[in-house]
Amino acid sequence: MNADLLELQQSVRQVLAGRAVAADEQDAWPLLVELGWLLAGVPEELGGLGQGLAGACVLQIELGRRLAAVPFLPAALALDAVCQSALADREQWVERLTAGQYVAAPLAESAFDLEQASGGTARLTGLASGVQSADRASHALVWTRAGDCVALAPLERAGVELVARPTWDRTHRLFDLRFTGLELDETLVLARGAAAQALVRRLGALRDLGLAADAVGGANALLELTVEHLQVRRQFGRPLALFQALKHRCADLKTLIAAAEALLLDSLGRLGDAIADAEAELKAETAKYLASSTYAKVAEEALQLHGGIGMAAEHQCHLFLKRALLNEQLGRQDECYALDIADSLLARLD
Repeated sequence: MNADLLELQQSVRQVLAGRAVAADEQDAWPLLVELGWLLAGVPEELGGLGQGLAGACVLQIELGRRLAAVPFLPAALALDAVCQSALADREQWVERLTAGQYVAAPLAESAFDLEQASGGTARLTGLASGVQSADRASHALVWTRAGDCVALAPLERAGVELVARPTWDRTHRLFDLRFTGLELDETLVLARGAAAQALVRRLGALRDLGLAADAVGGANALLELTVEHLQVRRQFGRPLALFQALKHRCADLKTLIAAAEALLLDSLGRLGDAIADAEAELKAETAKYLASSTYAKVAEEALQLHGGIGMAAEHQCHLFLKRALLNEQLGRQDECYALDIADSLLARLD
């Protein structure tokens, strides 16, 4: 990371250190907006900090360390889509979104179809899952199943249904978003045709890299919490941290996290802002797959290393475990990533 990103990381960590783990969304979101963190990935010509994808991921790592309940990733996706669009009032939309108006975006695969109704009106029909905090959003960022249209869809209209989807992870409030013949507002179409397909690939890569960053941050924080417990907890008259077998288990976990973090940072460095092609898509999938599987492994091991207290549902270990298991299901399912990575490796052998 360059000096600007390191300074951003340190300032975010200092701010979040004074707040509880999994701080309430209603309290944390205004702070995030007030401090201008949503501006990190916005280009300078649109009034942002110009730190691009790397800046957004640095923020997501730190938010992941504190299990922040704020919908930063979907907000960042919507902001990036608007920045990449040719909207006539693009600057006004960027200003509104960075000032706190929230536009949701699905963190799982969505399936919308665009149908031409009588009179030439286009209507959206379909379902999106994993839409975080959709009940407080004014619009949703959606794209068609074929990837030929990306648009902002108003949520306070007929034909829109929100269904809460409770999960174990209480730090994320997820919803299913169903459209039944929702009229498409042409003034809110961000891209069509080939430009829309490129934007959809870009948004998929951004989502996967953001989820990878959240996993890296959470895994690091959980391992630190576990090591601290082993240093304090005593057995047979000495700290558990002195037992060689436990040292080796922690060292193995640190190695896994370091590998996932290195892959994420390497991908960010190689991609820069060019993330709309197949190579970028594969790099993002690989980073997400390794980071989310590593997070789940660390969370399961941490639960055991905490012993009896780790089995208590009120312990912080369970918050991290539930976030880790949810991250594995967001984006595309891990099996899909594994197949894409395997196909890529096999293709290189031909």
